[in-house]
Amino acid sequence: YNTLTIDSSSSQFSSELSVAELEPDKRREYHLQLLQFILKTGVRSEELNTVEFKLVSLTDTDRVLDLLKEKRPMDMNSVVSFLKSHNHLYLLAEYYASCGFVSEAVEQWRLLEEDRSLDARYPGLCCIINLLMETNIQAVIMSNVEWLLSRDPDRTLRLLIATTAELNHDHILNLLVKQPRHLLAFLEEIVIRRKTATNRYHTQLAQQYLSLLLSPQTPKQYALNLRKKLQAHLLKSDKYAVSLILNKIQGTILKKELAILYGKLQEHEKALKVLVYDVRDLASAEEYCREWPSGREALHLLLLKIYLHCDIPDQKDALLERAVSFLNEPTSIFSYSEVYRVIPPSWPISLIEPFVYRSLGCQAHQYRTSRIVKGLSELEWARTKAARVNCTSRLVKLSSGTYCAFCFHPFSDTSCSVATSGQVYHPNCVSQISIT
Repeated sequence: YNTLTIDSSSSQFSSELSVAELEPDKRREYHLQLLQFILKTGVRSEELNTVEFKLVSLTDTDRVLDLLKEKRPMDMNSVVSFLKSHNHLYLLAEYYASCGFVSEAVEQWRLLEEDRSLDARYPGLCCIINLLMETNIQAVIMSNVEWLLSRDPDRTLRLLIATTAELNHDHILNLLVKQPRHLLAFLEEIVIRRKTATNRYHTQLAQQYLSLLLSPQTPKQYALNLRKKLQAHLLKSDKYAVSLILNKIQGTILKKELAILYGKLQEHEKALKVLVYDVRDLASAEEYCREWPSGREALHLLLLKIYLHCDIPDQKDALLERAVSFLNEPTSIFSYSEVYRVIPPSWPISLIEPFVYRSLGCQAHQYRTSRIVKGLSELEWARTKAARVNCTSRLVKLSSGTYCAFCFHPFSDTSCSVATSGQVYHPNCVSQISIT
């Protein structure tokens, strides 16, 4: 299609000229006529598809992308050479992408991102991000992630979170060090949503929460949200380095977090004292006892003792009142016999009447339950004893023709053992049967 035969009606002769020698309007008109002719024929082949693509790219650039989506077979070398010669670098990248050459497409778009004057049709970094999201090719993402972060950290982070490719998390975390909020978002993705079991990521997430939380540049509302996330992470995760985080928190205003860490180290008394004496959050202390996975009775008793034995004058009376309400609270779980040993003897029964009634009811229930269990055990023993009597009271007749079912020797005396099936054994053979 590079040449055109022109019939001159005035001079009655024909001459063959290059299309490039025509004026732009004439050249466009010729391209449109040739495109219309190809479409009318309805013939499809790799060569015609290639010509049609070139003609469309010269006459109707808006339709080129639709043509690429059809993924018709074309001569790749010819198409690439044509697009390069006409500086259609954006279309070249789109063509590479439609053919599955993702790395080559990204390479072309990177050139355009660095110098957009090369092709004004280039829409921006979004086309690279979208292509990488669609293809999820680990090698291409990792080879371009550093450059993408330098151009647009927000969109790149969305790519890293959305992709299903297996990424090198350590490399990405190193690249995000200078961008604390993006680093936090990526850590939350791999730890909380993808539930990685790698301990260092859990520790790094806790450290990142602390770093942002204690930074004076962090806005107040954002800091409050971070603190809730930190508390939830410290409570739910058991894979971070507790001692390391504890050393970072000690000496700060993060007392609730300090209590959680003491709890992780099984130092419950320290944890409860921090909540009661330092934070003065009694509701959190009682919730700590109710929600701890094990040993709740011991924790409730420990908190009661902390309430009762307060040495701080301005808290003592308030904690005594709280101890009474804590005892009378129906959701509180106690070993009742232990409670009666620690409460002050001077307290009247009327003060802790709900607790007394609850403890009596519980003890009565335990007594009745134990009686039922005892009765069932006695019944089972009686049945076993009756079965044994039936077995031992059976008449067994031994004669010279009776042989042991194990060794097949006759009996020399009247000593024998009889199985429930009726088989007779020497007493010594019975022990050997159990061994074998």
